[in-house]
Amino acid sequence: MVPDFDTYDDGALIIYKTRAGAYEARNSQGEPLCCGLDKESVLFWGREHLNGFQNSYKTYPKKESNYKL
Repeated sequence: MVPDFDTYDDGALIIYKTRAGAYEARNSQGEPLCCGLDKESVLFWGREHLNGFQNSYKTYPKKESNYKL
């Protein structure tokens, strides 16, 4: 039986389909990074995890907005 996974970035990122039908990304040591329903988005966010979120940023509500977390 052939395993159903794809490797990207010279083996640094491994994406495979789970039994539930979602996709999961793991690093080269086998540690989980992220998962999702769309393979392209899991590939993007898996690379973001490996690269330290260089292409994305986090936004938080401003203190003045009175938004409760």
